[in-house]
Amino acid sequence: MFVKQKSAFLKGLHKMCGIFWGPSLEDCKSMRQNRYFQPFNELDTVLGTEASDAISHAAFFLKTHTKSSVLYDHLEEEYVRLFISSKDGIPTPLYHSCYESHDALLMGEPAVMMKKRFESKKLSLADTIHEPPDHLSIELEYLYFLLQKGWSDNDRGLIAEAAEFAGDSMLPWVGTFRDKLNVAAQSPFYPMMTTLLISLLRLVTPKK
Repeated sequence: MFVKQKSAFLKGLHKMCGIFWGPSLEDCKSMRQNRYFQPFNELDTVLGTEASDAISHAAFFLKTHTKSSVLYDHLEEEYVRLFISSKDGIPTPLYHSCYESHDALLMGEPAVMMKKRFESKKLSLADTIHEPPDHLSIELEYLYFLLQKGWSDNDRGLIAEAAEFAGDSMLPWVGTFRDKLNVAAQSPFYPMMTTLLISLLRLVTPKK
């Protein structure tokens, strides 16, 4: 990727982190404006048609809500039902470990590995974060760290680690996560954003 594309990629990754931490009214105001998807539009030629379709459909969906507060209420309700609490059980948890066993147990091997990755880089989670280390947004933040530092320092080791992390660790479970979302979601927003995320992960994963 060129320098401008790398910058756009990091901005897009940052937006993905925010989306899967949950909606805010401020984010919903931004989402209803064309420039929200600008980083992804700058990557249009390399992300592929699946990502382009997801962006187009998401932009249309977001603008069907006449007020940011209405959009926020809609996304918040769906976020809670899909990822936090549901009377029939959480259909699509945001934790990597839940996709590594039939029992969908928290704090499995992926969480242990993420803790080791953070320790190896002398990183730590903010005191305000009370989530297992294999939460989707935390994994995305770690990927952001590897790429931002790898690209800025021209560190091939970090860039290679980012590619391996995105391709071998994240893509398999995020793909399963999307499959479950496609069944469980009552709103198209989170499935479309996960499709876009998969396109981003593929972009930094070397072809085999």
